Amino acid sequence: MFERSGLIVYHFKSKQDPYSEDYSIGKAALLEKAIKQVSGSVGSGALFFVEDTSLRIEALSGQEDDFPGLQVKEWFQQTNFEQLDAELRKRGNDRRATVKSDIALHLPRLDHPVYFHGEVHGVVSETPPDFTENPHYPWLTPSSFNGWFNPSGSDKRLGEMSLEESWKYDFRIRCLEKLLSRLEEYTAALNLPGQAYLRRQSVDDPGQLSLIQPPTPTRVLIVVGHTCAGKTTFGERAQGEHQLKFIEASSVLRIVEREEGIAIDNAFIAAAKTLELFGPDIVARKILELYKETLGQGCVITGFRTIEEVEVIKKAMPHAQLVLVEASDRTRFQRHLERARAQPVKSLKDFQKVDEQQWSFGLLRVAEEFCDIKVINEGTLQDYYEKIDLILTRDRFASVSGISTQVRPRHGIAESQLYRCLRVLEAAGRPLTCEEIEEGARGTGKAIRHNNANKVLKSVPELARRLDADQLRVRYELLNPGRAYIQMMNRISAEERKPKGRRSAKTPPLPPTPNTP
Repeated sequence: MFERSGLIVYHFKSKQDPYSEDYSIGKAALLEKAIKQVSGSVGSGALFFVEDTSLRIEALSGQEDDFPGLQVKEWFQQTNFEQLDAELRKRGNDRRATVKSDIALHLPRLDHPVYFHGEVHGVVSETPPDFTENPHYPWLTPSSFNGWFNPSGSDKRLGEMSLEESWKYDFRIRCLEKLLSRLEEYTAALNLPGQAYLRRQSVDDPGQLSLIQPPTPTRVLIVVGHTCAGKTTFGERAQGEHQLKFIEASSVLRIVEREEGIAIDNAFIAAAKTLELFGPDIVARKILELYKETLGQGCVITGFRTIEEVEVIKKAMPHAQLVLVEASDRTRFQRHLERARAQPVKSLKDFQKVDEQQWSFGLLRVAEEFCDIKVINEGTLQDYYEKIDLILTRDRFASVSGISTQVRPRHGIAESQLYRCLRVLEAAGRPLTCEEIEEGARGTGKAIRHNNANKVLKSVPELARRLDADQLRVRYELLNPGRAYIQMMNRISAEERKPKGRRSAKTPPLPPTPNTP
């Protein structure tokens, strides 16, 4: 819901509940007490809210008191469906129930929280739940009261609905909608034009230093890598320990899919379709749209899959650095098993097929040629945390094992066979045979034999398509990711690799490509 509104919400994490729940004092007092306790942990200057759920089963409740009320979690753990069903039938089978959500919002410098309430009416189902838990949305489950509850107007239990179906009936969503509407009001007020209000004149000592310091470059890191390499862990560590905004490209992609009506169950197919329809850089453009006001404060963006996405962020923030996180196939597969991700992927071979799908977007196979920092994540979680902390607090890693800034080849792009082959294809504007590529590369550097051209281009099918036809020689056609690769390499050569005090290196010239049919 926050993503749909262009806002970001963070979950307060701790080893124990951040606040104690004393149900005897009532709902409002409980939430206000919780606000005060959380404020002591995160600071009174933070904007945060606390949500609590309660339940009223009509046949078991009094006129004023709800049962089980706020104690719904404890009651549910001690009660099974058969017990509740029998009790309701004994009392005339009145199965009406109301699930309620209450939120208390803390605003800095406001003495009392702002309250919001949402509720959904329905009935306790006639039969016990017999559906499986949704692995992606753990509140859509048979293992909570959502699995016993049929909202009014629906023939399904709330717990067995898809995420999209549940939006109409979810009690928390009704409460959060009110919260978000209020936040939008506050935002509108903060953005009023100057003529709409008067600003109180400052009475501070004119010699007092300003709290707002001159702008300084902030860390903007683009973290890429294969599945289970450690990208999300990097972002969470940067957010939790270093107060950098953490943006997951996959979450932004889902926002685009929802906005554009892309409803495909297979995540890979849905992503490919979205990029095909709206451009391979759509996620990066959406990030700049959603977070344009806060990116300058420092951020970590994880999960890009296309070269175009990296290029968009680099253009907007030239000081952004690309971090490549690597781990072996077996290490990543073991992490995948431990995290119980994507149940159909149960073998190393299937897991490697997922890698191949991710390669098809264009970036990951050649990311090492672009990255500023390379991290090897093969050790313990604590080892990885230490590497992340070093990257976020230091600029040099010459003596740090597992972190490298000497990633790119020290020779220029004029010696890169892949770059030069793609440049020949770009100059030609049509598919070429390997012999034509060999001819076109002459005079641009060390000779590229036609068999080497075939070997190089065959290894990157995402950048150049191999064309096989009966009785014709193999040809290669430049694809859009290949063009993005050329642009990225040109930019790196011109800006990042130039010696200090010298002019930018020019892209190596290419002679006209022969017009061999």
